[in-house]
Amino acid sequence: MPKHYFPDDANWIQEMLLQLSPSARNRALVAYSEVYQEHWELEPVSYRKDNKARHEANSRLRQYVRRYSKAMQGYTSAPLLVGQ
Repeated sequence: MPKHYFPDDANWIQEMLLQLSPSARNRALVAYSEVYQEHWELEPVSYRKDNKARHEANSRLRQYVRRYSKAMQGYTSAPLLVGQ
C-alpha cells in the first residue's frame, strides 16, 4: 500500500494495482503517495484536505491504470500525421 492514503480507499487501490504488472505497481504506489501528500498539504481548509487529496490521487491512479493496462494488452493508436 502507498505510504499516504485514506484507509477507506484501501480495497479500491488494491483492485486497481492488481491490473498492473509488479514493476508498474511500485511506480504507481510511489506516485500515488506523492500526489496524495502534495495535495493534502496544499489544501488550506482543514476539513477539505482528505477529500482533495483522495480525489487527486485516485483520479491519477485511475488514469494511469487505464492507460498502462491497455498498453500492456497491445492496444495502441496510429501516430498522427503532420498537417491533418
